[in-house]
Amino acid sequence: MKILIYGAGVIGSIFAAKLSLSGQDITVLARGKRLQEIRDAGIVLRSPETRKEEVVRVKTIESLPPGEKYDYILLAMQRTQVDAVLEHLSQNSTENIVFIVNTAAGYDEWKNAVGTERLLIGFPSAGGERNDGVVSYFIGRGLVRMFQTTTFGEISGERTGRVDDLIEIFNLAGIPSVFCSDMDAWQKTHVSLVTCIANALYGHDCDNRKLAASWSDVEEMVLGIKEGFIVLRKLGIRPTPRKLIFFRLPTCVLTAFFKIIMGTKIAEITMAKHCMVAKTEMIALQGEFDQLIEKSGVKTPHIDLLRSNLAKPTPGEKASHK
Repeated sequence: MKILIYGAGVIGSIFAAKLSLSGQDITVLARGKRLQEIRDAGIVLRSPETRKEEVVRVKTIESLPPGEKYDYILLAMQRTQVDAVLEHLSQNSTENIVFIVNTAAGYDEWKNAVGTERLLIGFPSAGGERNDGVVSYFIGRGLVRMFQTTTFGEISGERTGRVDDLIEIFNLAGIPSVFCSDMDAWQKTHVSLVTCIANALYGHDCDNRKLAASWSDVEEMVLGIKEGFIVLRKLGIRPTPRKLIFFRLPTCVLTAFFKIIMGTKIAEITMAKHCMVAKTEMIALQGEFDQLIEKSGVKTPHIDLLRSNLAKPTPGEKASHK
């Protein structure tokens, strides 16, 4: 398959490298320093556990020509970066454009830009951080899939051949992937989760182990997530995927469980490190979910308290102000 990865951040780099290693024809669209890093040294992935590095050479471009057609374009970037690239995507003739982007706001804007018939939705179970051109990464496998698996679907909910092909490609690349018939519900659920977790981390300088040491703050995070699910149900949206039904367990049980989870290396790589560099996105996502809260009429005191942590500067913001 001829695939363009549009965006060379952590997720784009992981996907580009793993898909290329599995035999796909991969091109990466990147700009500035990141483009030069990839051209000079390739995509460098490092396992945080083993410290083993993989160096993968891929083709690169810095702009998307209207006439250059791919089997798939995978748009992998933060929510706040998407608007700037919609016009370029609209002018390209590729028939399958996959938005791998966090949002709780629905897809009308994206449908208007590229057309309903070209639009697919996905979301990764992967994460990490990039330093000096090296991506320390994690892919959701095993027990982690209890929370989240890389997921793809059509906005219509139909299971189509192009979705099945995409899932097969990712599975062959070692990125466990599944189908979802309601990606909008899936993403709204994910935003309700990730905003509470991120806001709890912002209350502890994005230090997951400090958060894990506080029963009361982990409990507040769990209560916020439960409130978010109440909001979704009030709007007729079933929290998705169904395996998240375990959030109906007693708060004390979930708090004990998340105290363990938040103290792990996985939480550091996939949650804390991301929150450190993605605060602008988290503010935008919280704003999107706040619109759902307002529409539902549900009182959300725990989410309100967690939201107040967005006003606290991250360690990086503190350093920049010195």
